[in-house]
Amino acid sequence: MSKEKIVKRSSIDIPTYRQILDTEKHHDHKIVKTEDGTLRWKENPIVRDLLDKKLDLNHLWVLFHSLGYGKNSEITRKLYRDMGYSLNGYWEIFYWDANNDNADEYVPNSK
Repeated sequence: MSKEKIVKRSSIDIPTYRQILDTEKHHDHKIVKTEDGTLRWKENPIVRDLLDKKLDLNHLWVLFHSLGYGKNSEITRKLYRDMGYSLNGYWEIFYWDANNDNADEYVPNSK
């Protein structure tokens, strides 16, 4: 198991990561820095265990799509945060218009 260190959001100054953090102020999901310097959302061990042993992410995408959830839905984004996705990968999936045609239409839920 690798060591992780919780990182304050305010200390992150990489522009693409700032875009995420400045947009998604409605949640306080922790961010960790791994031994190799990667910034990730703090993993939820229950979600990771389910995805490793019982659920297929591709099947979840089909389910979410059939229920009307896409890349701009909170449930989809929360799943990726709970998976412990890297901030770089998260930005590519949800904020980069090459992967999310409607990235500019995202409106975060308020608390």
